[in-house]
Amino acid sequence: MYKYYIFSFLLFVTALGVKAQTDSTHTEKLAEVVITGDGQIEMGNKTLLIPTQLEKKHSANGFNLLYLMQTPELEVSPRTRSITTHNGGEVVLCINGMEALPEDVASLSSKNIRTIEYIRTPSGKYAGKAGLVNFVTVKMNYGGNVYLSASEGLAYKSGEYLAFADFNKKRNTLSITATGDWHRDHSYTEGNDIFSFSDNSVLGRNYKDESQFKKNNNQTVRLRLSSIGSKHRLNTYVNFTRQAEPTSNTIQDVSYTESYGTTKRTVSSNSQSIAPSAYANYTLWLPKEQAIDITASASMGHNKYHSLYAETEQSSLSSKVIEDNFVLNGNIRYSKTLKNSLTLTGVLSNDYKHYTDDYAGTAMGKQQLTSNVTVGLLQLSKYSEKYYYYASAGLSNTAVSLNSVHNNYFMPVAFYGVNYAINNKHSLSLNGLFTHTMFEPSEKNSMVVPTSFFEATCGNPNIIPMKVLGNTLSYNGQIGKSRVSLSYDSNIYFDNIVHQYTANTNTIFDMRINDGTFYGNMFTISYIYSFLEEHLRLSATAIEECNILSGKAYDLSHNSFRLKGGLVYLAGEWMFSFDYLTPYKSLDIRQPWLIQRRPTYEWKVNWTHKALTIEALARNPFSRYDKQHITMDYGCYNRNSWNFNETDGRNINLTLTYSFSYGKKSERGEIEVDKNVNSAIMKMY
Repeated sequence: MYKYYIFSFLLFVTALGVKAQTDSTHTEKLAEVVITGDGQIEMGNKTLLIPTQLEKKHSANGFNLLYLMQTPELEVSPRTRSITTHNGGEVVLCINGMEALPEDVASLSSKNIRTIEYIRTPSGKYAGKAGLVNFVTVKMNYGGNVYLSASEGLAYKSGEYLAFADFNKKRNTLSITATGDWHRDHSYTEGNDIFSFSDNSVLGRNYKDESQFKKNNNQTVRLRLSSIGSKHRLNTYVNFTRQAEPTSNTIQDVSYTESYGTTKRTVSSNSQSIAPSAYANYTLWLPKEQAIDITASASMGHNKYHSLYAETEQSSLSSKVIEDNFVLNGNIRYSKTLKNSLTLTGVLSNDYKHYTDDYAGTAMGKQQLTSNVTVGLLQLSKYSEKYYYYASAGLSNTAVSLNSVHNNYFMPVAFYGVNYAINNKHSLSLNGLFTHTMFEPSEKNSMVVPTSFFEATCGNPNIIPMKVLGNTLSYNGQIGKSRVSLSYDSNIYFDNIVHQYTANTNTIFDMRINDGTFYGNMFTISYIYSFLEEHLRLSATAIEECNILSGKAYDLSHNSFRLKGGLVYLAGEWMFSFDYLTPYKSLDIRQPWLIQRRPTYEWKVNWTHKALTIEALARNPFSRYDKQHITMDYGCYNRNSWNFNETDGRNINLTLTYSFSYGKKSERGEIEVDKNVNSAIMKMY
């Protein structure tokens, strides 16, 4: 039945699009500024998004504002504080050209946002990312902003809190951000698995959680100092994060075939971690079109994990792990603009990570893993009013030490992008890369850790980085009040990393290995239509995936299709929205496994009055749990399980936000579209 409603919805949206008439450039006078031009303007190097006063009025922060603006190719979730492309690509967040964290955007008052710049082909130190969003704010002579937010989960028990305050004096800003959250999770699993051992014996297992409870909480405090001058920019902060999972208890009824019969399994665990970190970025613009950009960050981590596994008639398994890690990142970039707007850039970066793990309990041991990734790149770029392109190529060396064994992985890397503005309403872009990904420390080790009386997880000391070739080709356009985005994503993972299950006469082993190649293809069409003087916005996105996993261990292919639909209505001080995602089945390439997902519904009602915003959200109200069905034949292990996820099930949340500004803002006139090839956004990136 849902297919009929979705089909009718798409026909309705398409009909509205056919009736749409071409917008003309207009001037709309607002309370504070005059906006000249359309709300979305395609330029050679970026897309300029200009929020209206109506959109600002109904938004509490940067995420809310961009969600209301309905940019076709972006997936914006104020609830999870994330912005991605529809294929899940990472989008870098910046505020006034300086890299920002999700908490920064979540505490950024929408009333202080002048424009939003979206770059589909970020270059420089952000080369390879799916996109970049830069929020440009109102300048202040002195003063600042205060932002307070509290969200309470009334069905799925949870709480999320954010407090922010800053003080600006001319070009200097000092801010403090504090966040905290807690969750009470009763997610559970059930299923039936079949295991085949090397002596041809077979063991069947049926299981269902009788009770499950997990409690966790997190706190973060960050102090930031930034300074923006005519020739320099400084952005630095110190951060402290604490995470804890004080309680996780699962009681599971298990029945086996053959001689094991029915048992009761009890698994309990707890963990805690602390992580101080520091970050600094300094950019200096020199005479003769030169620039130097230096970024450095450091973090430490101390993590403790303890678990106890007990099953009737079997020996108990205990694990106690203490991990200390240390991470250093550095990046230096020099650029020089030559004749004809050509810019030559050199980049040198180094990422150093060191992990020390102590294992006690049933499996005892100590491991040290050090990875040191050094990348050198040369980049050539050119931009004008109509187009922008860049090509960056170089070499990467990954040095890895696991205890006393050393390896070096030396490989070429390349990044490239082209953006062409046909006019201010239509553009084409290509974003591509050839690079590699790193493995997790738990994958590259030599430990064998029992997880039940017949299962064990094995590290793989011989695993190597996975090479990636990715390309995204997209078209974005506007016809009247309609906005359309079409994109094709192609990703090829060489030396793909997957789980491999093997067996001897009494144990099933789980190990991560490099196996074969993954070919991923995704086609996306997004359509946005606004009418009733921008008060009603309809959106529809269709996604088709064609994936192939080809290797010695697995030879799979799967096609999946899904639709997303949305509606936003603004009336007075009220905002009403509805989002829907159809059910679909997809291939997860990391396990691998096939996973069937249920439909997703989300309603929001938002009331804004001056500095106060109250929002009520209902997500998946028809079921307490989001049910996912997972199936896969691994040879010696045949999996058939259901995950009942409370986190993505029935969520009824109430959020209160209070924000206000104080001090004196800089005098501003009209927002003019800057078509100068020396635009600040390109200098920064």
